[in-house]
Amino acid sequence: MGAENMERASILIIDDDASLRRTLTDILRVKGHDTLAAGNGAEGIALVKDNPVDLVLIDLGLPDLPGIDVLNRVKSERPAAEAIILTGNATLDSAIEATNRGAFSYLLKPYDIEQLLSHIGRALEKQREKERIIRRSAEMEKVNAELKVLYDVSRSVSKTIDLDGLLSETLRSLAEIGIFRFELKGAIFLAEGESIRLAAFIGLSETAVETCEKVGPGECLCGIAYAQGDILISTNSGDDHRHSKCIPGVPPHGHVIVPLKAADKVAGVLDLYTPPGTEFDESALKMLSSIGSQIGIAIDNARLYEETKSSALRDPLTGLSNRRFLEIQLEKIVGTANRYGNRLSVIMLDIDHFKRYNDTHGHIEGDRLLAKIAAILSREMRSADYLFRYGGEEFLVILPETDLTKACAVAERVRKAVEAEGEVTISLGVASYRTTMQDKESLVREADEALYRAKERGRNRVERAD
Repeated sequence: MGAENMERASILIIDDDASLRRTLTDILRVKGHDTLAAGNGAEGIALVKDNPVDLVLIDLGLPDLPGIDVLNRVKSERPAAEAIILTGNATLDSAIEATNRGAFSYLLKPYDIEQLLSHIGRALEKQREKERIIRRSAEMEKVNAELKVLYDVSRSVSKTIDLDGLLSETLRSLAEIGIFRFELKGAIFLAEGESIRLAAFIGLSETAVETCEKVGPGECLCGIAYAQGDILISTNSGDDHRHSKCIPGVPPHGHVIVPLKAADKVAGVLDLYTPPGTEFDESALKMLSSIGSQIGIAIDNARLYEETKSSALRDPLTGLSNRRFLEIQLEKIVGTANRYGNRLSVIMLDIDHFKRYNDTHGHIEGDRLLAKIAAILSREMRSADYLFRYGGEEFLVILPETDLTKACAVAERVRKAVEAEGEVTISLGVASYRTTMQDKESLVREADEALYRAKERGRNRVERAD
């Protein structure tokens, strides 16, 4: 939603470029907003203290104070105000830090004015949504308890811009609060073309993950909620004809499926499992709708973050995530497994006799082969798995919610798929996380040792950790 469609708002511009301040001031006033401007951080903080601003545009490169420090003061003085960071000297670390400190979004100079207006519109939409939530909550009979729900879920959402962490934190917050009856099972589906795909899950079986990996609009409960854009409730999946993707052997349960909306578009759905027969009153549905909006905006921000970091965290040859991103992701996933006792396995693999192939066919053909193997691996993995180029001809796969036996089955499937292509074979080592492991490196080291045994025992085989 563009800024021209928003209600009148108070917007503060903190930038040492006088020409830019005048230009933005004129444009925003034409759009119907009240504007304030400051040429440095101290002046901007003073204006925030004295004026109820809705949105602050902050340049990171201010002459007197670091822009991150100004952002901290703005959020301290006006917690409800949103902030957009503007900078001409962007780094991945500064983007991550700005997001973690509460910035709504992050734009690089020079930026397209329509792009900036779009970000302003979404930031103001989020700010207005907060105000509407507070006003509605004040009118509700259970105001204190429901505000606590919003606060705790919002706090959980703000902890991470990673979807797996977003889902687990949200589910645990709702379950611990106790107003809503949820099981610690659920999933987030994100829009992809005309359909929705499984992007994150907790507590689901491998069969459920495979069955629900992709859902068409109007298909099963999640597809219906996505197509209609409304909360959908099923009190018992066993006798609900809309529940077309049934998993044999799963005990009866209910669902509440919440559309995740950002900028008036459905970005996906949140599927929560409930005990059979669970009903929701109007107050609970309003709360779930607000939570869906918060998560929708968080997903939108997560995608902006992904765009910022993708170039630094992706291997240009294969298109896979690189070793730097592996270190970040593995730290987080192992931490979650250790904290909640989740299953977790990894596969380490490399191409057999790759040096011989390079020497025979040349480095250009060697690069082509690496890209081809990466494509085969990507094709064989679930959408919930993580695939990385570890280095040289080595690749590493992280398989959440997967034990050692199932991980070995995945590795064997991958081995056969590569062998069927006819050019080369691969050797694979598989290991699973245990809480007795000292650190994440122990998990990778065990998979690497298993890979070494596979090489020693003839190559083109799968070995599991002892």
